[in-house]
Amino acid sequence: MARTEIPDPEAGPTEGDEEAVLKDLYGPPDADGVFRGEDKADEEGPA
Repeated sequence: MARTEIPDPEAGPTEGDEEAVLKDLYGPPDADGVFRGEDKADEEGPA
């Protein structure tokens, strides 16, 4: 039988907080709570 490794609970999360990652990628959510990324793209200039 195969053994499954269980993460060490003392080590903390293995992935970043989803909301923090979305804010980093797309900026703050709009009034509906949707991360659209439209404003951040305008700030960075053309791709």
